[in-house]
Amino acid sequence: MAWRVAALALWGLIACGSKDPVWELTRDLDRYPEYSLIVDDTRVEGSFFPDYALRFQVLTASGQRVAGRDTIVYEERRTDWMEVREETFYRYEKYVGMVVASKSLDGRRTGTSQAHPPGYQYVGNPQYGFWGGGGFWQFYGQYALMSHLMGGWGVGRGDWEDYRRNRERGRPYYGPTKGGRPTFGSRGSQTQKTRPQFYQRQQSRRQAFSGQVKNRMGRTTSGWGRGSSRFGK
Repeated sequence: MAWRVAALALWGLIACGSKDPVWELTRDLDRYPEYSLIVDDTRVEGSFFPDYALRFQVLTASGQRVAGRDTIVYEERRTDWMEVREETFYRYEKYVGMVVASKSLDGRRTGTSQAHPPGYQYVGNPQYGFWGGGGFWQFYGQYALMSHLMGGWGVGRGDWEDYRRNRERGRPYYGPTKGGRPTFGSRGSQTQKTRPQFYQRQQSRRQAFSGQVKNRMGRTTSGWGRGSSRFGK
């Protein structure tokens, strides 16, 4: 009986961990007329059997009546850490700082296949701002939060057109690439500025993984070398 209880408990944990947090969150967020779901941070703990977790940043918009007129009020919050399975973690870990699901007031929706930097879906819409000097988008003061989410990044016309083409083709867009490096996403230059602690942890984890691979390859090469000498005698 005890092993059955333990097995059921383990199955419950696996079932919970197998849930996709983006699906779960968007199902709740769909009640809002407008939302953006952003991958805020990632966490890996342990080495032998690591635990994986994701945290999200949520931007929602809802209608309110202020000073006798209807207006849209934006609210920003962060979720708690959400434990996920390894495959789910790696589905989203490259999109830190990017929108993986959204809905706009006109009903347009985007998913993970169209992941993009926050705020880009508002660029080009005269309700939110205008094209200023130098060909860069300027948000109106009441929408300064959009610019804040991008870390003050200035969106140029060519940049925005690239985003639109990728969105229509169902492809992620990481912003302009400079020196082989994207602007947004987990490896992005803008992400390094806006999320320095995450970026440092990410770099340390990659270096540690690279070191482990080199050590394993070194042991394998050494083993083959000794074996070859024995077979040669």
